[in-house]
Amino acid sequence: MTGRRKTAWAGVVLLVGLALVGFTLWYHLARKEAPATFDDPETHFKYGAIGQKQGFPYYLWAVMPEVFGDLLPAPGGWESLGFIEEGRGYPVGFAKQTVGFPGLSPNCALCHTGRYRTSPGAQPVVVPGAPAGALDFEAFNDFVFAAANDPRFDPGILMPAIEARFSLTWSESLVYRFVLLPTVAKTLRKQQQGASWMAGRPAAGRGRFDAFNLFKISILGLPDDGSIGTSDYPPLWNQGARDGQYLHWNGSGNSLHDDDLMSVYPLNLGPSGFLPESFDRVTRYLRDLPAPSFPFAIDAEAAARGEALYDRHCGSCHSFDGDQVGQVTPQAEVGTDDAFLEMWSQAFVDRLGAIDSPPFVFPSLRRTDGYLNVPLDGGWMRAPFLHNGSVPSLRALLEPVASRPVSFYRGNEIYDPVELGFVSTQGGEGTSEYDTSIRGNSNAGHLYGTDLAEEEKSDLLAFLRTL
Repeated sequence: MTGRRKTAWAGVVLLVGLALVGFTLWYHLARKEAPATFDDPETHFKYGAIGQKQGFPYYLWAVMPEVFGDLLPAPGGWESLGFIEEGRGYPVGFAKQTVGFPGLSPNCALCHTGRYRTSPGAQPVVVPGAPAGALDFEAFNDFVFAAANDPRFDPGILMPAIEARFSLTWSESLVYRFVLLPTVAKTLRKQQQGASWMAGRPAAGRGRFDAFNLFKISILGLPDDGSIGTSDYPPLWNQGARDGQYLHWNGSGNSLHDDDLMSVYPLNLGPSGFLPESFDRVTRYLRDLPAPSFPFAIDAEAAARGEALYDRHCGSCHSFDGDQVGQVTPQAEVGTDDAFLEMWSQAFVDRLGAIDSPPFVFPSLRRTDGYLNVPLDGGWMRAPFLHNGSVPSLRALLEPVASRPVSFYRGNEIYDPVELGFVSTQGGEGTSEYDTSIRGNSNAGHLYGTDLAEEEKSDLLAFLRTL
């Protein structure tokens, strides 16, 4: 064979080799299989995809509690951070789908599915649409960032753990070892730098997160103004009855469609890969999702007396037919912590209004001077109360500020049917302490009903159990 032919054959071999490498990388890093969708509306809400992008590598997710278990707050794997497991191998609130590789992408159910127990030994009851009262998303961030900086985040350690649980092809194994795992480590470290603003805020703890500062700073790139926007996750049931009312804790807008899209934007990071039909299925499900029924006995006679008290003292702001429901009460009047209002700055509103990535367009948002009067359907399952979750129970909310708990524990899933809140006097694994003296955590304000007689308060609470 002449030198020219050898050179030609070498070129052909090189091109074929490059094509094989390119195909292998495309296949394991970019190919798209069918998105995660489910026929059952509840299952689709819990596990369906709202976007189709690369997620957190599932094989890595599966072994992280094993490899980095000492970095978790307690034994129990991902559930120690408040994720809800139902035997699928990944938690409620994640869609498992393949974009190059099997990955997990968050959806609405992550922050809006809760659960309760009627007693310490009872099985947990999962409530779709409820606030994720045990989820510590900030601790989740801390865990994955710590793992990414740990010497054990090394293919030589991670790959044996992965291959002990999953059957990988030789090419898949090579891509994981030399491309995917190093890229994930680099990405997580970069995300950690972008989340450095969190270190300047008080810890959010269980069932709360500073989601809008994450939106402002980490996603939209606004300067860190030092504000604290930590708030509870709101419930999502009966969304259809709220259409036309103002929404969010501060009544920032009154378009349910736009509000839903604004909540999805940080998850999908724009229109690329967005799945509008899947998203519409989720929003239709939430429009008709009923509030959960109180799971304990109700004193019917006391509830009947309490209904009259509710109509007189609460209904205007908290009944669906109240003339002030879905409207904003000025902070100067309601007296609750004002940190969230400072966070929702005009600069943030202007930046949101400048987003022009259809369907992600938010032209009608506003800044307000107060907090939203919300309907109290399913109120028993909303605990703790106020926008920042600073009052552990409805009974405590009917007490003067000086009589409310100064500190308590969040994250316990055992429900107290007398106090109408989750057990909050006992700490331990799965809980976080809430200190009302910290900036953004004040339990002041909302003094409505605090001057009722004790018998009247008990009757009012009996009626609230029925909503």
